[in-house]
Amino acid sequence: MSLDKKTVADRYAKALFELVDADNELDQTYQELIALRQVFEDNEGLDAALAGVQLSLDEKKSLIKDLQQGASKYVANLIQMVFDYGRIDCMVAIIDEFERRYDRKMKRMHADVTTAIQLDKQQEDQLKANLAKRFGANEVTLTKHVDPEILGGVIVHVDNKTLDGSLSSKIKQIRRLLVR
Repeated sequence: MSLDKKTVADRYAKALFELVDADNELDQTYQELIALRQVFEDNEGLDAALAGVQLSLDEKKSLIKDLQQGASKYVANLIQMVFDYGRIDCMVAIIDEFERRYDRKMKRMHADVTTAIQLDKQQEDQLKANLAKRFGANEVTLTKHVDPEILGGVIVHVDNKTLDGSLSSKIKQIRRLLVR
């Protein structure tokens, strides 16, 4: 039975997170993993090359050594273990899951925000403050989208939650009430 990528990522990230948290190496490991993810993103196909048959084992080992260069023992061991167990194609997913755990611990949140018009700095800061208060976060990062079709207000996606304060949804609610 083969595990899906999400399950694999969750298991590796959880194990690494608990280990480095216990050893007070959480921040350093987080920074290293973000840099490692950037290497994979900048070198599209790296994971496929390391998992595929195009490269010899020696060539793959050389690439793994390059990835481990300058890494802490935790990250170097993660790279080696993921490679040895044939899970290198899950590396970015593992890092993403580690980041989610890190964000939760640090009370950081990422919100996807859709507005009818571009927010100015003051509106953005107010929205961040409101979201931080509502969700108990210390830091809020917004990914902003503009969609004039929502007419006004804001739609916020956080984790698996959607807060729809758009004018278009309010109009739809009123329309449903009137049609009854």
